[in-house]
Amino acid sequence: MKKNIIICLCVLLACSACSSLTDSRTFKDTRRFYYTHINKPAVVDYTVAEISPIDSRLTQTFAGLDKELTKLERELDSILDIGNAQAITSLFSKFPWISHIYALSPYGEVLGAIPSYVPDYAQFDYIAEKEVKSREIYADIRENAVGNEIVLLRPYLMSGEIQAFLAVSFDPKSLLPYVGDPSNVVFLAENTVFWVGNHTYEDTPFALEWEKELKNRSYDIVSNDRYEGAWIVRYYGGLRLIYGIIEEKGQE
Repeated sequence: MKKNIIICLCVLLACSACSSLTDSRTFKDTRRFYYTHINKPAVVDYTVAEISPIDSRLTQTFAGLDKELTKLERELDSILDIGNAQAITSLFSKFPWISHIYALSPYGEVLGAIPSYVPDYAQFDYIAEKEVKSREIYADIRENAVGNEIVLLRPYLMSGEIQAFLAVSFDPKSLLPYVGDPSNVVFLAENTVFWVGNHTYEDTPFALEWEKELKNRSYDIVSNDRYEGAWIVRYYGGLRLIYGIIEEKGQE
């Protein structure tokens, strides 16, 4: 009897071992199938992509300008208290291209300004209509006597209610020193021309219906009988800025 029990135990252990081996093999086969045919692991391609000469010029031209815009946006976001006069006034030394800084009520009333002179065109009552749900920075374009300005608006909220805005304005053309030679630079917004270098806007391939154009693409190479160029969109505080370069055909 004892002998029969021992034999049965040996058989059970042997079967268990076989079952374990079979399960392990099945798991490995299933895992191999899954990663081979269903969910292939990502593979990083370390080959260097070729960049066309015109794309390379576009990138190099606007790298410095875009860095300045990004730094200003981050600096505004870091000012947690609108009463921090030192942080606010230091913006002029960090960004010498800005023109005015304003403290605004939730209804756009100017509560204070640096410089203290408030231009007649500095009207901000339109911000009362903005739907602001976070401290996200907004950008607008305001027309003035000498052209156009971009205004960055940094909202301050308490318990979900707007308490004030910090507004910084600047002429986009004041950023041209950061692009090197601006003669072949195109700087636009969706419905506004800031700069087209030494060219007449209507004569360039950038004279497009931008609202329609930007529905389909954020980058393109353009040309006409005389010029060729490239452009790319930069989203900035809700604005669609357009960076472009242009040159005459055949120009080396």
